[in-house]
Amino acid sequence: MKTIYKCLAMVMVVGVFSACEADPDEGLPNFDNSLPLYVQIGPVSNSNADGDIITDPEEGDEFNITVELPEVVYGDVNVTWEMAGNMVSSGSAVISEGDLNTMVVIPIPDDGVAGGGSASFTLTAVDNGLTLGRQNATSSIISTDLTWEDNQ
Repeated sequence: MKTIYKCLAMVMVVGVFSACEADPDEGLPNFDNSLPLYVQIGPVSNSNADGDIITDPEEGDEFNITVELPEVVYGDVNVTWEMAGNMVSSGSAVISEGDLNTMVVIPIPDDGVAGGGSASFTLTAVDNGLTLGRQNATSSIISTDLTWEDNQ
């Protein structure tokens, strides 16, 4: 019985490697058709001045926006972003080599305008050969809407 399992395992291994197109120069499998690595927006949370996580942000609180990678890459990854709406801003964040994410902290200004506000946060560029969002996947987020209330 063990011999049958060993034979099946060998057939599966041979099948996997034979499915890859060999590179004639190197004799190695060619993975050129794989999708490039990407960055996307991960979880967004809100915190108050004490650092406590809150559900309804107000003026004076902060948005904590996670920018993430699906797997570790070699070298730092620089990501630029911009905001439009009631808050207009732009900046960049670095996902350090060996990390899977970084946090962008956006303070909500206490501008005295009644009614709170909203803005969109959008990733605009990335380096190190990566793309913005996973190609052919609608679930990969590169823009998110942020809303907050007036603290009065």
